[in-house]
Amino acid sequence: MLATTLRTGYEQVLLGRRVASLLLCTALAACQPAAPMASAAASAPPPAQAPAAARYPDASYSAGRLRPAYFRCVEGVQHAGTLQACGREELAYHQKHLQATTGTLVAGLNGEASAAFAATEAAWRRDTDHYCTAAANAAVDALQAAQECRLSRVAYRADALLAHIRPRDASFTQASLRPQYTRCVQHARGMDDTLEACDAAEFSYQQKQLDVQVARLMASPDSPAKDRWMNEQAFWAIDTGKRCAPISDHVGALLDAQSCRINRYASRAVELQAHTLAPGLQ
Repeated sequence: MLATTLRTGYEQVLLGRRVASLLLCTALAACQPAAPMASAAASAPPPAQAPAAARYPDASYSAGRLRPAYFRCVEGVQHAGTLQACGREELAYHQKHLQATTGTLVAGLNGEASAAFAATEAAWRRDTDHYCTAAANAAVDALQAAQECRLSRVAYRADALLAHIRPRDASFTQASLRPQYTRCVQHARGMDDTLEACDAAEFSYQQKQLDVQVARLMASPDSPAKDRWMNEQAFWAIDTGKRCAPISDHVGALLDAQSCRINRYASRAVELQAHTLAPGLQ
C-alpha cells in the first residue's frame, strides 16, 4: 500500500542519515575535520566581510543549540560586560554537558582509541580558538559573534558526542496513533488527497493532546526544574522542525514529513503525560 511504502521509505531515509552520520564520525571527532585538515583551515584566515556562515569551515560554528534564555539575556545588550556575563552562564551550561558526555564516551575507549580521541579534541580546541576569538577592545557586535561562535561549538560538540552513546530516538517514526487514523489510511487506497486529509486530522488531534500537556506544565510554579523543562521543550521543537522538514515539494516527501510530525507530537504528548514539575525541585 502506498501509505505503508511512504512510511517505510521515510524510516529508511532517517536510518540512512544516521548511518552516514556515524560513518563520518568513526574517528570519534564529533563530525569535526581530522587534525591535518583542521590545521590547514586554521592557517587560512576567514575572508573579510564574508557572511557569518561563510566565515566558518562547517555548521558547528553557527548551528549549535543555544538555550532561549541566552538569547533573552543578550537581546538589545550594548555593554560588553553584560554580554560576557550572559555568555559565561551559557558556556558553563554547555561545558557541563560536554564534559559529562565526553567522560562517558572516553570511559568506553581502549588506550589507542583514547589517544586518537585526545588528538581530535586538541584539534577541535585549536580550531575553536582560531575562529571564535575577538580582540578585547573589539566592538560589541564582534564580541557577540565570537562568543556565540564558541558557544555554538561547545553545544554542537556535546550533541554530536551524545549521538554516539544515547539510544536511537524512535519518536520520529513510531507512536501510538488512533485506530480511526489507521482505518482512514487503509480506506484511502493510496489516494494522495485522502491521505493528506487523514494526516491533517490526526496531526490536529495529536497537536491538541500535546498542547494540553504543555499548558499543564507551564502552569506549574516557577522552579529550576521548570526552567530546564522549558529549555528541553524548546530544543524538542527545534529538532522536530529540522528533522521533520520535507526533503522536497513532492507529494511523497510532504506525506513523509507530516507522518514524522504526527509521530513526534504523539510520542511527546505521551511522554509529558507522566511528567511532573515538583515546586522547588533542583
